[in-house]
Amino acid sequence: MMKKPNRIFARFRFKQKLFMSYLIVTIIPMMVLGVYSYGQSRELLNDQAKQGIERNISTAVNSIAYKMDLYDNLIHLIVANRTIQKIVSASNGEAADLSTLANQLKEFLDPYFSMMLSTYHGIDKLTIYTESQLPEYGDYLRSAKRVADQSWYNAAVSKFGIRWYYDESLNAAYAVCKFPETFTSGHHVLFIRMSMESLLMDSVNLLSDYGLIISDSNGTPLFTNARETNGTHLMGIQKQIPNTNWTIHYYVPMNQVSGNPAPILYATFIVIGICIGIMLIIISLFANGMLRRIYQLNYWMKRVENGGLELNIQHSSNDEIGELINRFANMLSRIKELIQEVRRKELHRLQAQMNPHFLYNTLSSVNWKALQTRSYEISHIVTSLSKYYRTALNKGDNHTTVRNELENVKSYLDIMLITNDYLFDVIYEIDDDVYPLYTINMILQPLVENAIKHGVHKKAEGRGTITISASLGQGTVQFSIMDNGPGMDEEQVRKMMAFRSGGYGLRNVQERIELFFGTGYGLTVQSLAGIGTTMTITIPQTEQDSAQLDWSENR
Repeated sequence: MMKKPNRIFARFRFKQKLFMSYLIVTIIPMMVLGVYSYGQSRELLNDQAKQGIERNISTAVNSIAYKMDLYDNLIHLIVANRTIQKIVSASNGEAADLSTLANQLKEFLDPYFSMMLSTYHGIDKLTIYTESQLPEYGDYLRSAKRVADQSWYNAAVSKFGIRWYYDESLNAAYAVCKFPETFTSGHHVLFIRMSMESLLMDSVNLLSDYGLIISDSNGTPLFTNARETNGTHLMGIQKQIPNTNWTIHYYVPMNQVSGNPAPILYATFIVIGICIGIMLIIISLFANGMLRRIYQLNYWMKRVENGGLELNIQHSSNDEIGELINRFANMLSRIKELIQEVRRKELHRLQAQMNPHFLYNTLSSVNWKALQTRSYEISHIVTSLSKYYRTALNKGDNHTTVRNELENVKSYLDIMLITNDYLFDVIYEIDDDVYPLYTINMILQPLVENAIKHGVHKKAEGRGTITISASLGQGTVQFSIMDNGPGMDEEQVRKMMAFRSGGYGLRNVQERIELFFGTGYGLTVQSLAGIGTTMTITIPQTEQDSAQLDWSENR
């Protein structure tokens, strides 16, 4: 029975077979994909809706916890106040001085509590219950005998800490905390009461669209705005309020959670249809030559998958498959470069992690020994050297503040001045506005070293002078290193800027500036024979946040 269809199918060309086979093969996956997409879309919409509701609940819980934290901070401020501690723990002899006590209550406790009540909205009672013999003072100071039989009072005096309770008769929440016994004598308990409306107002407004119940650990409702369900199927979500035994219960009708996945389903079928049409056109046009090169490309990919990164890919086609091969070849080349770059960066990272503490400790020991022998110049050199290495190493970071970079140069010059018997002068002309800006480290020291070596050291007559300046330009920072040495003619300046005169330090500075800041920034040299040389570095003005972003991208 199957022989005749097979013979008929065998008469078709391969491209036609591929076209017909693809039609049959794609119909079944399309139907399966449609059903699967509908189910996944529906589930995705439900998950997204549930996540949105959970975010609202988290926001509401955080709002309540935030307010309770505010009240906790208020309680800590009061029970830790030394003046209030002295008032409530006054001995009988001290309490006998009613005039002094009245002044303390009137001039400190009364305005202090009044300020707290006016600042923390929602608090309607603020009272200290004390076991001392002090006279009662309004609502602010009461005898502990009034509440000695209350469970919250006995729980408060048994252990230091803040406890929260709910008063059903007043629909209010209250918190209690005893004063620390380290600074007071006897038991003294702070009582703060606030309305549930002020505590829960923001959360209730946020979750007002559906059923909301707030209950304690026993399941007793503290607040509810739940509506009649009328048999509606509900989805319930609950979340514990931090640092309390209260729980938020949130109920949402399922018909409001589930969305309509039909648009996603329609879009899925449209995309699938477009893809099938495009693929059929490509197969019908390029089936003859496409498969052979796809097999070849697949073979190359397998070799790369097995570690053959040194594969040399060659081809002569310029069509889409050829472009794909080109991109694969470029990708393979880029992978090789990235592997090498990762290795270089890993090496740099490991080198940057080398702990310089041994160097600093050694320099500190040398400095201490120099001070013992009163070798103050050696001590100065060691101190400057320690500061120089601290700013130069910069904890392995490439960027630093202009202030640190100038401190690095100053430490280097301090060492050079001592070791050269102060044979030249140094002048600093620094604009204060440049200090907080950011730059890359170790770009000024090579220029200063060049000014000493080829400038003031080669000055035939007179005293050498090096001037270091830093100023702001139009969106730039300019550093200048000027010496009054013998200077250079135009040919020498041209060779220096071409880095053909052994100026590896200057080349390093130029390349690093271009790497981090791009072309247009870097080093310029101006020199006159017999007058001196001025080397100027120009970089963009960079704040801390943008500096970290730019350098992280460059890395």
